[in-house]
Amino acid sequence: MNATVKALLAWGLSAFAPAVFAQTYNMELTGVGNGTVADGVYVSPYQGTISGPGVSYTGYVICDDFNTESYLNQPWVATMTNAGALNGSEKFSLNGAPYTTAEAYNAAAWLANGLLANLNNQAAQVNYSFAIWDIFDGQKTDPDGGAATLEAAAFSAALGGYVGSNVSVFTADPINKSQEFLVVNAAPEIDPTSAASGLTLLLGGLMVLRGRRSAKPVSAAP
Repeated sequence: MNATVKALLAWGLSAFAPAVFAQTYNMELTGVGNGTVADGVYVSPYQGTISGPGVSYTGYVICDDFNTESYLNQPWVATMTNAGALNGSEKFSLNGAPYTTAEAYNAAAWLANGLLANLNNQAAQVNYSFAIWDIFDGQKTDPDGGAATLEAAAFSAALGGYVGSNVSVFTADPINKSQEFLVVNAAPEIDPTSAASGLTLLLGGLMVLRGRRSAKPVSAAP
């Protein structure tokens, strides 16, 4: 085997390896959390299951992706990374003006933790949910008047050194098969009797709010 063939073979194997060895997870939405609705949409957290290498999870999942469709009881495949240690598989990328992708996911992780700490406060639940959505769709939708303040606080935390190492990012594969979801480690388990498993509905309100949330300063990762 000559050197040229060896080099081409090595290149081909290295290019193919990520696709072969990437770990994937099975995800399914099973409910809409406590059913809190704002501006015509259910807000996070939702209820879901995740299974795959080293993961067997039933509990809260938090959506960071307003403009993609997700339905209950329709499983999909996802890849997993960490909000504090991104690997490029995540759905969104920012160009650093005014924030980097790492800062955005750390800010979203900060908000995800805050959301789960305020589940008995529906106004806070709405504000945290829309603050997360606003990070990645570039909008300023703020139905309860607190999302913008929380978004600013989240970026302040991220710029001040906060790292969202306790938050996993689950990105659909293919990337637009479902919304992207955040899972806080040790998030509380869900009572399966509370899941609205008989429903099939669109999460994120794509058909309701698309006209007011059409600007997209961030791009889907290839």
